Amino acid sequence: TVLGGRPGHGKTTLVINMVKGLIDQGFTVMLFNREMSNTEMLKKIVVMESKALEYVNIRRNDLSEKDKAEFKTVSDRIKNEYKDLIMYDGIRNLNDSLREIAKHKPDVIIDDYIQLIDVSNVREGRRFEIEKIMQEYKWICKTENCSAILVSQLNREIEKRLDPRPRMSDYAESGVIEQTAESAMFVFYGHNFDNERYSQFKSEEIVSKSRYG
Repeated sequence: TVLGGRPGHGKTTLVINMVKGLIDQGFTVMLFNREMSNTEMLKKIVVMESKALEYVNIRRNDLSEKDKAEFKTVSDRIKNEYKDLIMYDGIRNLNDSLREIAKHKPDVIIDDYIQLIDVSNVREGRRFEIEKIMQEYKWICKTENCSAILVSQLNREIEKRLDPRPRMSDYAESGVIEQTAESAMFVFYGHNFDNERYSQFKSEEIVSKSRYG
């Protein structure tokens, strides 16, 4: 499954909620954090699990004594609840990523996000690199009997249209992703485009391709 979205639309927030849902169901999840550190991802998980803490205050280290106590309580709890979550934030290239997948054999891999993967020994051009990434992920899923959710950046065309809701052609390398993905999804936060037309409390998940129904 490929999940696309423009910056600020909540791709990583959706990923965190997916991780929680998968962990709650008893799956082993491997998460590649290519844009943010594991520490920042854990802070976001703590905020999600707490319901009382605010991420901006944690980032600024602006916590009251009550907040600090809440942070410690939630942190201690997630150490056990998220024991089946494996996270990496220092693996740059595709081969090393595939090696870790084959070693740990997770049920689900989430890669956030694929445009930041370094691919070697590929013909010049980003299109060929994305094609290699997609093909290798399909192969590792087949050989290790796991699933993969690949987060992808969208191009800027979405910001030039009257209807800003994303479509397949908005993928940065649309042809390769559209042909290779089993499922193609988008996260869309319309409030970023028009704060009068779209509610700040609503985010859309759009499924543009679902090969199996």
